[in-house]
Amino acid sequence: MRALLMGVVVWAFAASAAPEVLPPTPETMSELQKIEGASYRPGAVDTFRLKYQDVAKAHPAEVMPRIFVAWCTLPSDDAWNQLKAVATIYPDHPWARYGMGRIYTNWKGMSDLAKTEFEAVLKRDPTFYPAVIGLGDVARVKQKYPQAEEKYRAALVMHEDPFARAGLGLTLAALGKSDEARVELRKAIAALAEQPAAIAMLVKLSVEAKDPEIIVAAQALADLRPRDREARKMLADLRYDLGEKATAAKEYERLIPLGNVDRAVFERLAAIYRELADVEGEERTLLVLSAMDEKATAANERLAELKLGKKDFEGAEAQWLEVLKRAPNQVAAREKIAKMKLDQGLTFAALEQYRLALALDPSAQESVAAVDKLEKTFKLPKKHAHGNVNNVYWAVQWSLGQFYESRKTPGLAGKFKLRARITRDGTAAGVDVLEDSLKDEALLGHAYFGLRDAEYPKEKVEPVFEFELGAKKKGK
Repeated sequence: MRALLMGVVVWAFAASAAPEVLPPTPETMSELQKIEGASYRPGAVDTFRLKYQDVAKAHPAEVMPRIFVAWCTLPSDDAWNQLKAVATIYPDHPWARYGMGRIYTNWKGMSDLAKTEFEAVLKRDPTFYPAVIGLGDVARVKQKYPQAEEKYRAALVMHEDPFARAGLGLTLAALGKSDEARVELRKAIAALAEQPAAIAMLVKLSVEAKDPEIIVAAQALADLRPRDREARKMLADLRYDLGEKATAAKEYERLIPLGNVDRAVFERLAAIYRELADVEGEERTLLVLSAMDEKATAANERLAELKLGKKDFEGAEAQWLEVLKRAPNQVAAREKIAKMKLDQGLTFAALEQYRLALALDPSAQESVAAVDKLEKTFKLPKKHAHGNVNNVYWAVQWSLGQFYESRKTPGLAGKFKLRARITRDGTAAGVDVLEDSLKDEALLGHAYFGLRDAEYPKEKVEPVFEFELGAKKKGK
């Protein structure tokens, strides 16, 4: 048997005093059901607890306020102690006995004690229908379903009660009478929504029967159990299946903070946001998808598209580079970056990316055509500069000057300052543009790739090259 808390609190009112005249049973039962319903809403039951604690202090000789206070923590050990204290002084108090019976029914292996409590109440008052409902609950716990059905129906003859309706619906479901069960469960929930076991069974039976009213029950269950992942996901899936995409998205968003959400949910949510043209929502969801699988690239590819759509070139490039980090041989990613550079007017940067794409796949048609076109645009010499840094400088300066003369227009003057990052094998790992006052992409590209393609001595250095073209200022 479950160990009970040590001691029993006995309130300071005379043991010889008779309990107050009890209000009508349906009235009290309704209030107790409201208290139980409030326990499913965060903080709501505190309103009842504080209210009846104040009443109990103001009227220490009255028993019912203490019953209501105990109900606020049903079926806890604390609730049992409070009800036991009342029963110790008033052994025949029906609500104290009924409450203890409810607690025993919920405590595993104590249904016989529950039956004893309910029968004791009915011995004194056979019309006390809450105890009849309690006996139905005990029979259902023991899987004595015909007996449970009999008790619930007997209670309903005495009074229309949502607990009795719910118990009957659950019992009929256990007996395989699904259609009848759905009818009873709907009635129970319509009268008192805060009955999670009844709602959960109604949802299950409605799914099996393909009942179009399932969405009502699913919404009620999710509202009643806001932290129940399965209930929230079921509701979101149902909304989605009904074509209510915007509402489904909200339900999936409510599901995510509950944790342990699988990838398929995020994929569906991203697809919904894409269909709804909700860029912010889609980006947020794609970022989660990207983090969930460090090898997958689809989320990053889509993120790049979204960034590009907003003219966020830096953000788009970052996503394509992430794709290449995950899939280094993806030629399409290099070509996407290159195309983006072209759209920005950064032709020399575009050629750099197209060349990298060709290094991955020499037959990539887009890159082959683009490289040929851009190299002609930059008028790159067929023979690369080579030798020491000075030799490279003069070779690039001479060819750059020739190109400049062919492009010279009034006012075209300025200089480039470029830094070549030379590795120990004598090649340039890259070229940095430090200054560009000329503002001519073709000329800059010629100088850039003249240094990029040059053959240097095999030493790691980073020389800076300065090329000045056009008229010099007076005095120089």
